[in-house]
Amino acid sequence: MKRLMILPAAIVLLAGCGSEAKRFGYKGFDLDDEDKMFFSTGPGVTNWVPARVLCVSEDYPISAAESALVAAAGVVMPSEPLDKIPDGYKKGADEPWFAMWTKEAEHFGRKGVNGFVSHFNEDKNVWETGETYFSSYYGDEQSALAVLADMRKVVGKEFSPKRFHDFDKCWIAEYLRLRILCLVGQKPDGTWSCMLDIQDKSRPGCGQWEPLDAQEERLAEYKYRKALAAWKEANAKVLAANHAEVEKRRQEKGLKLFGESVKPTEAGDGRMAYVVNGVVEGDAAADRMAVWGARAAAVEAATGVVLTREPAVEEVPSGYAILGASAENELYDVRLDMAFLDQAAPSSDEEPKADEGDSERPAGEWRVVCRERLLPGFVPPVRPQPPQRQ
Repeated sequence: MKRLMILPAAIVLLAGCGSEAKRFGYKGFDLDDEDKMFFSTGPGVTNWVPARVLCVSEDYPISAAESALVAAAGVVMPSEPLDKIPDGYKKGADEPWFAMWTKEAEHFGRKGVNGFVSHFNEDKNVWETGETYFSSYYGDEQSALAVLADMRKVVGKEFSPKRFHDFDKCWIAEYLRLRILCLVGQKPDGTWSCMLDIQDKSRPGCGQWEPLDAQEERLAEYKYRKALAAWKEANAKVLAANHAEVEKRRQEKGLKLFGESVKPTEAGDGRMAYVVNGVVEGDAAADRMAVWGARAAAVEAATGVVLTREPAVEEVPSGYAILGASAENELYDVRLDMAFLDQAAPSSDEEPKADEGDSERPAGEWRVVCRERLLPGFVPPVRPQPPQRQ
């Protein structure tokens, strides 16, 4: 019986150590062998692999074997930013967002082309790179497939991948940091290529190539964000200068505004604004127009704006009567609103009905919103418009 109990325990122990991802040296989020992703090598072709084969969440150093393979392929390190394009490379496709660079090369005993995908980051003044490759070319498919098989042998023998993932006309050599893909495909001119494609699984760099329409949208969005940032900066300067001039004129007029405790805030359009509010308690609310007049006089003393003493009145279903008016002068736009709780007195033969909410609500409330005006000579720039989606 003891042996029967020990054997299952040993099986469990071995199973726990059998995680392929763990044996390869992955960690954290990358340990899930059941997390799958696919890559496509043609229309309708999906090749499923563990997600860690294509991208990783954790950080891994580039191993000596990976560095040696990159050197043997003669490619630039994928996703590595470049201050300048290396000697010998010529620009191929110059697209809205991406630029392709290629040069003739000879590696693994075969003549071919080195290339990489890039995007010039004008904000950082560097070339961001993405996947890099070495391609060789042949007159027929069988010759390209023979090279595909030979490349697999070379990589397996000389560069120690964790394992190979084999598919129709392609394979992936798995490493912790780099994704090494080798595949055969036919070019538009009818010739066949065998391409060794290398990508950093951790750093996106300039990202993967996208169709031209997607690149155009990406470029338009980038230009809009850049224009918007420039507009915000220019607009802020205009409004700051406008605020300084308003303050200068306010002081010349002897206007005190609302006291040191009320600080200006930025309104939705970027102008400086002041918001002040308060409540009307008890019997003071009985004469609404008197309360309104007193508050309007206080606003006039603070801002110089003259508010009507006969505001518009609106009865609302919440039980409040709303009084409101707007006015302006050369410095400010002002809006004053008041809300008075409508408490009708009960008749002599009725008992007052208690309202739990009324016991907590004040008899009245008021709010002043004061926005600085744009003075002559202070013209904000026109805000850029977002790109139109197709």
